Amino acid sequence: MFLLIGTAWFFKTLFLDCTRFNQFDMKKHFIQFLITLSILSVNAPLFAQATKKIQADKQRAAQWRPAQGQYYFSHSMVFDYENKAEQTKGTITIYLDPVSGGMCFKKESSFGKGGKDFDFVIGFPDGKYIFCGSDDNGKKIKIVEAVGALKPGPDTKAQAKEDFATYWAPTGNKRDEFGFESSEYDVSYATSESKDKVWLTKTPFSVYPLYGLEFVESAVAMPVSFDFMHVLEPNQLISEINSKDTILKLKSFGKDPQTVQTKTYPEFKTE
Repeated sequence: MFLLIGTAWFFKTLFLDCTRFNQFDMKKHFIQFLITLSILSVNAPLFAQATKKIQADKQRAAQWRPAQGQYYFSHSMVFDYENKAEQTKGTITIYLDPVSGGMCFKKESSFGKGGKDFDFVIGFPDGKYIFCGSDDNGKKIKIVEAVGALKPGPDTKAQAKEDFATYWAPTGNKRDEFGFESSEYDVSYATSESKDKVWLTKTPFSVYPLYGLEFVESAVAMPVSFDFMHVLEPNQLISEINSKDTILKLKSFGKDPQTVQTKTYPEFKTE
């Protein structure tokens, strides 16, 4: 858009002035036009372009077989964290299938002791979760649950937008986060005078499978809270928090293929 305006301006000026200026003046205008184009290109908004999509991994066609109980995740997100209240710190790894938006949480690399007897959890944007682990007798089980909160209604969405506008103030700071646009916010709270610095990264996939774990009662607990679904959009990933209780920072995002099998876990029907 900036280039089109600049081009129109140049030719209009050239047409009006060609009868009044000599060849030297016309060259001067042309040089000014080139300088203007350079300035406009440099100052064009860095994040004006749409969030790029993640291309499907070539192995996915052969490895992604839900009907056979096999799930393939081509990417991972890795966070550094510190829970000051619990006096714990470490890393959290979450595996992602960019095509379906499915996420995989492994005991050894994400929820740890907060997952009781589960080996891993698979979550989807539609609210479906698959928990695979062992019962009290050590027998393998699979539990499938649906979390309706991942599909908020119109009233819930409207309230979330209102709360975001009220309590999340953009600072104007932006940065690139592994190829995605990130923006900084000053977050205030209705019940507290404290404010936190939070960075949100715009993603081409839904992050609700991560936020939705908070709604699965007595299942797994991440080392730090990701309870943000009540206020954030599906494509808004918390990539950094600096508060009095929590420090969280997205450390890496990229290809990290993982395959998990659920077929060896017999399904346990809950009432």
